[in-house]
Amino acid sequence: MKNNFVMTKSVLNFHGGISNINHKLKGVERMLLATGEPGLGKTEAAIHFAAQNGAVMIRTLQLMTGPWLLREVVKELGAAPERRISDVFDQIIDLQKTKPKTIIFDEIDRFAEKTEILETIRDIHDVCRCPIVFIGEEMADKKLMRYRRLYRRIVEVIRFEKLDREGVEQFVKKVSDVKFENEAIDRIAGETAGKISEIITLIHRAEAISRTNPDKAIGVKEIWKG
Repeated sequence: MKNNFVMTKSVLNFHGGISNINHKLKGVERMLLATGEPGLGKTEAAIHFAAQNGAVMIRTLQLMTGPWLLREVVKELGAAPERRISDVFDQIIDLQKTKPKTIIFDEIDRFAEKTEILETIRDIHDVCRCPIVFIGEEMADKKLMRYRRLYRRIVEVIRFEKLDREGVEQFVKKVSDVKFENEAIDRIAGETAGKISEIITLIHRAEAISRTNPDKAIGVKEIWKG
């Protein structure tokens, strides 16, 4: 496979949403929530954005506590966390004043029942006035709505969608080292329902098959022999 990142419609919307919360308007909130089913490329889009724009990305863990999370934020901002948790919070403020960065929290669903952590993230937003991005699955917005003070700060909600037939074709051509017949593209679009993770699985299968005849376009019979 080619090492290409595909700017799908959802990714473009994601970038546009983050651009909208990267402002300096006083009194205007700066939080974004990206949601969607698993396998639609949300995490990959966040990783790509962070790498290209110097953002900070935190992968949430089920066992995380508030202090643990704050220390991870400090590490990602490029500093060694202090011992006292109050000093760690002050570090985040100082680091964001010196060189402000967008902070991305992946799999925010893990914190849906952890009020202390969500309120702490809200505190970071309010004190630092920094853009904060949440990545979650399709029901993440419903889960976060229970925290009214947090949710009203989310001014952008981006929903990642499955690729349509045209999107599947563009994705395959962008990342695959082999050629596909049109019927194979049709079947990939139908069987994967436009989920990127499943499309990649079929591309890997096709590329393994094509090693014996790299110049031949891959068709339905080659991928689905059974």
